[in-house]
Amino acid sequence: MAKIGTIWDRAVDFVRDHLGEVMPVLLATQFVAPAINGSLSGLRAASGAGTAAVLGIVSVVATIISLWGALYLVAFAGQPDRQEQHRVALSLAKTRFLPMIGVSIVLMAILAVLAIPGVVLAVMSGFDFTSVMNGVPPQPGEIGKLGIAILYFFALALFIVWASARLLPINAVVAHERRGIGAIGRAFALTRGMTLKLIGLLILYGIVTGVAVSAVQFVVGGIFGLLTDNSATMSPAVIAGAVAVAAVSAALALYQSAFVGKLYREVVGQQDDAAVFA
Repeated sequence: MAKIGTIWDRAVDFVRDHLGEVMPVLLATQFVAPAINGSLSGLRAASGAGTAAVLGIVSVVATIISLWGALYLVAFAGQPDRQEQHRVALSLAKTRFLPMIGVSIVLMAILAVLAIPGVVLAVMSGFDFTSVMNGVPPQPGEIGKLGIAILYFFALALFIVWASARLLPINAVVAHERRGIGAIGRAFALTRGMTLKLIGLLILYGIVTGVAVSAVQFVVGGIFGLLTDNSATMSPAVIAGAVAVAAVSAALALYQSAFVGKLYREVVGQQDDAAVFA
């Protein structure tokens, strides 16, 4: 197994060699859709029930578009080194998108089931949720009632980080091995012995993403906030901030997807997928 640094170098090489080919899909799915969705945040906060429903649909559509784009990027990068083809990635993204949606729904359902005990513990704790919903700050003693529930959700958060590391190549498995639900077990098998390294990588990626997004949002939003009128529902500051965040997020998504694809390829080898997984 190659070192993480070597896999990252291959991901960077992939981006450099194929940037022109991936750019149209990257812009449409990882930039334009999120930018539009983010620009509507001000309108969403002041909307009525009907408008909120429409904006909710827009948000779901943007998420689906982004998911398809991520599948395409991983399918592109996950092909054998120096043999990556745009048309193959496009075909895989089209034919394997519904299975990817199905796997995502299963994973969300599992997460929802795991969260149920924590919700039950919180409800049974005697915590006054009604007062909090009415804007009354909870007292320290009141917060203490949630102790067991908080511990449960903390443990659940640690589990999610661990599971996320083990499931990192799942998009590549769905695309290249034509698997459905079985992709979950396969992803766990592929990442055996790499857990700590991948957890460290996820934490680092989360820190870099958080800092980059916060910085660009603060700078761009602050500049436009000073130069324009922010009283409108869709102010220039909100729109500019959403566009800037989408741009940074798209760049990070490209390198993340390239890394995941090259990680998968390193683990399974450089063989012809059509012959092995037909």
